Amino acid sequence: MTRPLCVVFDCDGVLLDSNRMKTQVFGDILSTYPPDAVDAFLAYQTTAFGLSRYRMIDTFFERYLGRAAIDGEKDMLLASFSKECRQRYPCQALTEGTMETLETFDRHDIPMFVVSGSDEIELISVLEEMGLARFFRRIFGSPSTKTDNIARVIALLDRPHDITFVGDAKADWLASCERGCDFIYLATWAADPATMQTLQHKHGFKEISRLPDLLEYLALAAPEAAASKDAM
Repeated sequence: MTRPLCVVFDCDGVLLDSNRMKTQVFGDILSTYPPDAVDAFLAYQTTAFGLSRYRMIDTFFERYLGRAAIDGEKDMLLASFSKECRQRYPCQALTEGTMETLETFDRHDIPMFVVSGSDEIELISVLEEMGLARFFRRIFGSPSTKTDNIARVIALLDRPHDITFVGDAKADWLASCERGCDFIYLATWAADPATMQTLQHKHGFKEISRLPDLLEYLALAAPEAAASKDAM
């Protein structure tokens, strides 16, 4: 017997065209640090989307500054990052077809979740403000890892489901592999398409260019198509 479907979405680069915004925020909050270190970190950061800001700030100090943070330094940067994201997130556009896709899954009563590297409390607030939170059973983010958050999704389902994770970064693919999910790569807004293309060629996961392509892949009809069929 076929198991029911569950769909899990990353946020940045999947629901929202916000990857560039995150890189800009990192650059802004680190502007008082040595430029060479910041530039090198930002080059790394574009290849490491999906990792939490907590891990990224630790990496900045350990790998690029080569020193420990002084008391309160990391907390100050994290607070600045959160403040800037909170102000800029509502200005970010939805990726093409996001609302259409979510409405279709909702109409089919398919459980949907968000698993993101963004701060969980912040992300819940942003998606509520943008009118997207109503589609999701839960919205999960950092400081928990994506792998742990997929486990939280599995624990909330009342029976085994076939879980499809839609992401745009290596961290999404890795978390999917670790939890046995079907991974679908949304390519158009990815921050590091070169790495993802290499992974796609090697491992053969499905690639789409916009979220409505997911409906065709999963054999679901968009609301307009369903209405037209019903009218025949």
